[in-house]
Amino acid sequence: MGLKSIIILFTLFIILGMEMPVFGQLEFIAHRGASYLAPENSLASIQLAWDLDSDGVECDIMLTKDKKIVLFHDTKMQRLLGLPGSIADTAYDKIKGRPIKLANTNLEKYQGETVPLLSEALAIIPENKTLVIEIKVGDEIIPSLKKEITDHWKSGKIAFIAFDYNTILEAKRIFPDVPCYYLSSNLEDLYQHMGSIITSNLDGVDLNHKIITKDIVWRFKREGKEVWCWTVNDPKDAKRMQEIGVSCITTDRPDWLKKELNP
Repeated sequence: MGLKSIIILFTLFIILGMEMPVFGQLEFIAHRGASYLAPENSLASIQLAWDLDSDGVECDIMLTKDKKIVLFHDTKMQRLLGLPGSIADTAYDKIKGRPIKLANTNLEKYQGETVPLLSEALAIIPENKTLVIEIKVGDEIIPSLKKEITDHWKSGKIAFIAFDYNTILEAKRIFPDVPCYYLSSNLEDLYQHMGSIITSNLDGVDLNHKIITKDIVWRFKREGKEVWCWTVNDPKDAKRMQEIGVSCITTDRPDWLKKELNP
């Protein structure tokens, strides 16, 4: 955004008596860890993202049959573990030690990484960094999540995101001091919840970058809500997000994208 545009917008806000949104420094969140290089949601992927100086790491959590919280994205186990069935119907001991399949871009040295518990990821958050925890199931996970956070979160920061609106509201109720963001991938869903989000105590939204406009960002920013986006791997898309005031970009390649955006 050029100086002339900023002056025009600032003048417009003064004339209309509107509060000028504040645009902070753009932060980069590693999607399922540094998943371009190491297996998604593995401890190696998370640690690598920290080593690459990511501002945050996003991970997915699901609940096993015996109420263990594991880092896992898919409902079914076939793609990542080569097993039939779902995480929800499987005890943790059945998947503990099972190697995660390498993606096409993953390095061979990460062969053998296994499905971690949330407690293991909480134990390696550096100071001043954020573990962004996506709740992939409903609010039935909240009691177990409360215990895990209470028992194992000792350093760094955390945040919660979820596509289920009631689940993210419940997370904010139980964890009032933890930032919570509603995930959305389409405009119809976003507009359906926008009024409620603005009047709620949620901290903002985390949106598919393809649906984000400057007007959407400013609407939320005026109300003191942040706008995050996912999943951006193209520098042109990242530049657009930066220019319209998005706070955080989730990406598979945090170190590379940051360098491309700020050469």
